Amino acid sequence: MVSIDWSKLTRLDYWFEGVGGASSITPPIEQGSWFFWFFLSIFTAIFSFGVILKLAKSFLNENHPLQQRLSFWGSNIIAIGFTGVFWFLLRQLSVGLLGARFWLPLFLLWMLVIVYFAVRYFVSYFNIEMAYYKKFGALPIFKDK
Repeated sequence: MVSIDWSKLTRLDYWFEGVGGASSITPPIEQGSWFFWFFLSIFTAIFSFGVILKLAKSFLNENHPLQQRLSFWGSNIIAIGFTGVFWFLLRQLSVGLLGARFWLPLFLLWMLVIVYFAVRYFVSYFNIEMAYYKKFGALPIFKDK
């Protein structure tokens, strides 16, 4: 059984390993390992979820409150999934800066911001917009004076 040293996650040299050189110091993930397939499946699932959100937009009425939100969320989640797969490819090819580990927490932060805005929308605004939509069949359009 392989033991994992969790303390290395707190050291900066772990996250920025190989950034200064032309090639990465961190070895690529072994292709047959569960870690390899875990990363590949996670980023592929994120990309697929973004595509599903973009496609779900076409099943809604053009005045539905989620019409613009699904487009925004879908585009961002597709971008997260694509850049994640691209990052994983660069890591496997041992590219120094672009394949470094420090990009992974940035992807996670990006994803958490998108999730935060989605949850905030559903908690604060969705019920109001949906009630207005059911009553009038469209959302109010505010024009600048």
